[in-house]
Amino acid sequence: MSNSKPDIFFDGENQDLWLLSKILISAVKKLLAQKGDIYLSQDPIVYEKEIVPFAGRMRIDGLEKFGARTIVSAISFYMDKGHMDSQRALGALVVYIPEDYIARFMWLLGYGRIDEDDEAEILDSCGTAANLIAGFFVKELSSFGYIHLEMSHFETFINSSINGIDFSPAEVVKHEMAFFIRGDKRLVMELTMGRLQSY
Repeated sequence: MSNSKPDIFFDGENQDLWLLSKILISAVKKLLAQKGDIYLSQDPIVYEKEIVPFAGRMRIDGLEKFGARTIVSAISFYMDKGHMDSQRALGALVVYIPEDYIARFMWLLGYGRIDEDDEAEILDSCGTAANLIAGFFVKELSSFGYIHLEMSHFETFINSSINGIDFSPAEVVKHEMAFFIRGDKRLVMELTMGRLQSY
């Protein structure tokens, strides 16, 4: 893969974030194709939204994404292990999946059948999916010449997190994108990220 960065029309407050969102979309496409032979119905549209902070953390709400019970998993990114140990996040990825799709999604990704009545298994499955997506994203970032980011363990919630998630408080916007599979909105992701260093 070429290390040249793709041509992107920058029209947001954080121009780098628009590029990173496109890289995230590329990573998700690769993950879905490689793990489950899944292809998107259309390219996601990226929306820039204001971050709602709470006590230095970013609030997240899944009910508004699908209008139904939603499982939410978040992973924070750090510049290096030292920053992770001191909880100085550079960014965060939030993955929203409707509860009634998680079992199907994990089966398509090759994880076998899960017990849809087991809340702990549902939560863990969403976290596994988020971890996969974040891992592919970090790998894709590296292929474009960015430093290798450290990832937190996933945090998973039903519908929302009262206490929010770790992110860079210097950032004021996040990007939201919806992923359609076979014509239906199946995944929603939010990405926030500070300025990334290149090699």
